Amino acid sequence: MTPREGLTTVDSEIIALAEDEYAAAADAARIEVREIHTAAEAAEAALLLDEVWSVDETGTNVLEPGLIVAFAHAGNYVSAAYSLDEPDEMIGVTIGFFGQPLGTLMHSHIAGVRHQIIGRGAGSAMKLHQRLWCLNLGITEMTWTFDPLVARNAYFNFQRLGVRMVEYLEDFYGQMRDGVNAGQASDRMVVSWPLDKPARATLAEADDAFECLRSDDNGEPLVAEVPKEASLVSLDIPSDIETLRGQDAELASRWRKALRDSLTALVADGWVLDTCLKGGTYLLHHP
Repeated sequence: MTPREGLTTVDSEIIALAEDEYAAAADAARIEVREIHTAAEAAEAALLLDEVWSVDETGTNVLEPGLIVAFAHAGNYVSAAYSLDEPDEMIGVTIGFFGQPLGTLMHSHIAGVRHQIIGRGAGSAMKLHQRLWCLNLGITEMTWTFDPLVARNAYFNFQRLGVRMVEYLEDFYGQMRDGVNAGQASDRMVVSWPLDKPARATLAEADDAFECLRSDDNGEPLVAEVPKEASLVSLDIPSDIETLRGQDAELASRWRKALRDSLTALVADGWVLDTCLKGGTYLLHHP
């Protein structure tokens, strides 16, 4: 694959490193990631996404197969991960499209793996394949949205990939009807991943931070006002919000509002989100 006319050419050493990182991750996860194009592949991908997002029989699709085919045919990123142990078994799907400014940015719209594959490293390999694909085209930035209450995704994005927060979007998609998001506001955080730079090092420790948001003894969100002398604050979130939604949807909604109000107020006051630690602790500093 070569850059299209007018696009940036990324240094060959950066691409070689990206190739090695993808190959190592794919080998460790026992998967192969490849682009998909046909209607049959798109239909299988659509079914897999519906499975991951627990779509019921209401007729809702996460993405219509025809739209997946259209994205691929228009030259956007549409790929599937296949198990090396079962070569014809599709276990993950990633879809992204070009964004503004054109020629420099890819927006990764959706990525999912079968539930039984989570924890095997497939998600990392899929993201690294997407990065390599972008770099080969001269694309050096990738953005996406994720639910900031899902601790494992926040940790993966900030600690494993080294993203930075761009903005917080309240109820971005409106009401969603899949089994994962139904009944909850669809707040999302937009993050940016620089594809041609190493991950940022995070030096801050949660022990040094003022607890702006934490859980009380009953599991309720407890918000505290940040003292003027604080230079580092933490926002704790539930370690498994998806299970909590199934057990107590109203409590999960209270956590949504607490994180939304705390994080947006801090950012508006000049605080910068540094990272999310394992288990669900956001750290922010004031420059």
